[in-house]
Amino acid sequence: MHPSRYRTRLILDLCRTFILPSAVLVFAVQITGKGLGLFTIPLHVFFAIVCAIARDIYSNTVQLKEAKQLGAKPIPRIIGKWPGNIDILLRMMRAFRTSYVLDVYLQLFEEYQCTTLNTRILWVDNVCIIFFSISEPTTLI
Repeated sequence: MHPSRYRTRLILDLCRTFILPSAVLVFAVQITGKGLGLFTIPLHVFFAIVCAIARDIYSNTVQLKEAKQLGAKPIPRIIGKWPGNIDILLRMMRAFRTSYVLDVYLQLFEEYQCTTLNTRILWVDNVCIIFFSISEPTTLI
């Protein structure tokens, strides 16, 4: 989607994340004929979280299956200590204040010893690639 259509993308993401699971839950409750009572709002939030987790597991399974069929290996993922790699996000934000913009990524590439990484911040794939490496300058005689 074109970057100028970020509002459309935001609305579609919100619909997919919250409105669709809520609609499915409401439909299921109407079919069963049961009432939710006081548990209406917590159950909607819980169902949205369960749907997001199921969608993520399904997506990962399909990607691994396709990679296996193609004889490829998956891109290494950064594994943070906090859910959604929030600790990595905070580390990046702190580093952006005091250093060059891409120094954080360079540190991650060195830490994971690779040229392609998937940061998976907030459970969303974000693939970073380093195209070249700057080594020590050489002098020509």
